[in-house]
Amino acid sequence: MTIKSKKAKIHEGRAPKCHIRTGDTVVLISGPKERRGKSGTVIRVFPRRQRAVVDGPCAAVDVRHVRANPQANVEGGRITRLRTIHISNLALLDPETGKPARVRRERNSEGKVVRVSKKSGHRFEGQ
Repeated sequence: MTIKSKKAKIHEGRAPKCHIRTGDTVVLISGPKERRGKSGTVIRVFPRRQRAVVDGPCAAVDVRHVRANPQANVEGGRITRLRTIHISNLALLDPETGKPARVRRERNSEGKVVRVSKKSGHRFEGQ
């Protein structure tokens, strides 16, 4: 493992396994109190950086102040954009129980790897 910057550790070779995929509904299990326990949808996953961009009530947001530039047709004001969240702070939402789920991997009849909820046994196949 090499450190490319002080903020993010970048893994060499293959990307590490990730229990979250794009399109999953996730719950924020740790973080600011006003967002903790809220759910959202994963927009993008960065497996090498172990981070994900989430949209919804649990989303992390940055606010940038932009100066107006009429020549470039840029309107001034405050712009909000989504920020990444570390994968360890997210858990898949189990649709059967409505709670955060711990996930294991199994092979289905076709030999594909499928994520399965440890408690309820729900299979996250078509996601």
